[in-house]
Amino acid sequence: MSSNTDARSRVLNDVAKAETQFRGFLEEQLVAFHEAQEIRHSKRLPVLAFCGLGRSGKDLAAEWFGSNFDVRYEGSISKAICPLIAFVKGQSEDKAFSERHDDRMYWFEFCNELRRNDPTLLVKLTLVANDVVAGVRSAIELERCVEEGIIDLSIWVNNPRVDPDPTVEFEESDCDITIVNDSSKTAYFCKLRRLADLSAMPF
Repeated sequence: MSSNTDARSRVLNDVAKAETQFRGFLEEQLVAFHEAQEIRHSKRLPVLAFCGLGRSGKDLAAEWFGSNFDVRYEGSISKAICPLIAFVKGQSEDKAFSERHDDRMYWFEFCNELRRNDPTLLVKLTLVANDVVAGVRSAIELERCVEEGIIDLSIWVNNPRVDPDPTVEFEESDCDITIVNDSSKTAYFCKLRRLADLSAMPF
């Protein structure tokens, strides 16, 4: 119990430090998000969110869309919040990001605390530099983003080859559609191509 309490206290303290240090940056990013949303709306560009367990192929799908269509993808939600976690850990962003899977529960709890007042915050931060989302993990996060029209289509990537992931709070049935990624990249990309056609993605 004591170790859990200590871990929780550490997260609370770290988030408080990050919020103080990055307050101005976060405010600027939220303004930039609304500007990016206006551009997406003017282009009638739908926001797709790839969801699923860790290493299921979410980032790969988002990267594929970014490489093949006129949409931006520079990284997942983890990438968007990495500067904050790197700061509180006293690490470079590259080191913090490369070690994120080794400290998955810390990242998960940090994100939950950071979005405590606005479940959509991390997705908004992600959509400043991206038009595709990868890495939604909180159930309320997904629900609110869909309700508020921030996410237009949620896609669960079902990969039976990956391990269980305690940091994902929702299930396949909570997403709009499912894509199975259980064989080759070529087969996976063919399915993504059909999704892109149905979504009317711009070239």
